[in-house]
Amino acid sequence: MRTGRAIALVGVLGAASAASGQIADLEVDPSQSSITARICLDPGLGERCDTESSPIAGSVGVELDDYGTPTAIVMHDFHFALTNAMVYDFSWGPFIGTLKITLTNVAASYANPGTPTGPVGVDGAGEFTFPAVEALLTGDGAYVGSGPIIGPLIGSGEFDLADFGAMETAFSGTVWVIGDQVVLTSTMTFAVEGEVEGVQTTLDGTATIVASGPVPPPECKADFNGDTIVNTLDFLAFLNAYTAGDPSADFNGDTLVNSLDVLAYLNAFVAGCD
Repeated sequence: MRTGRAIALVGVLGAASAASGQIADLEVDPSQSSITARICLDPGLGERCDTESSPIAGSVGVELDDYGTPTAIVMHDFHFALTNAMVYDFSWGPFIGTLKITLTNVAASYANPGTPTGPVGVDGAGEFTFPAVEALLTGDGAYVGSGPIIGPLIGSGEFDLADFGAMETAFSGTVWVIGDQVVLTSTMTFAVEGEVEGVQTTLDGTATIVASGPVPPPECKADFNGDTIVNTLDFLAFLNAYTAGDPSADFNGDTLVNSLDVLAYLNAFVAGCD
């Protein structure tokens, strides 16, 4: 009797494992999604802050435990891109000077692709909260100082938002399955620190995300090689995994690889997929 054991999937069998979760790929609606972000800095002349906003485009990948009435949600991926440049103006008066910061190509992306966050619960009202999701900020920054003090003190130049490093964000909202669509409405709060020409700078704010997409098709376990077609190639892939004692051949999920898995796979193979 073969016992289940942890074996890394290698070679051709790497594509022979049954599908894992059903991930819903949701598209962000820029007409309903936006970010309000504040920059605060102090070059030693007193702190100044300015706030700007922009619509957001992008995508979100989530997995629900039930695509009818979900009770849990897993975060798989996201990418949020600002559609507009953000221009910040700071003034210390005519005798000190001003500073302008322009941010372009700004985006926030999931920091751990391939490593899901969650699951967290979804209550009866569709509400969920990820208390901490790690994100990476990217984008181009340019600054121009002017005036008798700010001009010589700061000058002008460029910086990379990626140098601010990863940030931990709170991600909460509601998720619903309406007909054949998954609809997610959420807010993401964030705060990150970095330097602009040696001046400690903080960037914080809130993003509102509205995204939707089709309910993913039902998982088809009989499609053992994952090519979306159930045929003899799937049967051969299963037999290869079974003969090797690979954990992917534990088709009935009892942690053992034995004849019961062969029967379970045969039943699924005969039934096919819709």
